[in-house]
Amino acid sequence: MNSLEADEPCSRRLFLAGAAGTVAAAGATGTAGAEDDEGDENGDAGGGGTETVEVGDNYYEPEDLTVEPGTTVVWEWVGQADHNINPGDQPDEADWEGHPELIADGTYEYTFDIEGTYEYVCDPHIGVGMVGSVEVVEGGAVAEGPAEVVPDAAWTLIVATVAGMVSTLSLVYFFMRYGGEPAD
Repeated sequence: MNSLEADEPCSRRLFLAGAAGTVAAAGATGTAGAEDDEGDENGDAGGGGTETVEVGDNYYEPEDLTVEPGTTVVWEWVGQADHNINPGDQPDEADWEGHPELIADGTYEYTFDIEGTYEYVCDPHIGVGMVGSVEVVEGGAVAEGPAEVVPDAAWTLIVATVAGMVSTLSLVYFFMRYGGEPAD
């Protein structure tokens, strides 16, 4: 018996475990690299910029948005149902009319120049909490609560890393338990 025959089952197991670990690490790295870069998590925008609000199935995302004067907000329909944007309270000088027609897809945009809070609702879905607001203040967002401790991209990386570790350990266990030389 030479040394290659004695090491064969162990090296196959190590190879498979190493390959599984490499795949898991590559998957975690790829997930972290796919971070969404659509702007600030708090919905902050600079004056003259553009912010997007998703109009989904019974929600606006973000529900509350804070921007500087001169920012254009684009509402983009991404859901299946018909929705609208019906303004409620707004500054006295403002003349925002919203988008009162019910539609299921498309976009609507408005540039907010007058400082103040603009509240809006979806008429058919106000009962399920489909409400939103745009606060226009000089200098952008005002900190109103505790800062976000861990950003979404970090959570994605943590979840992908844990999933990769669990799948790698599962593969190692499987190959250690059931791998090796077939019985004679």
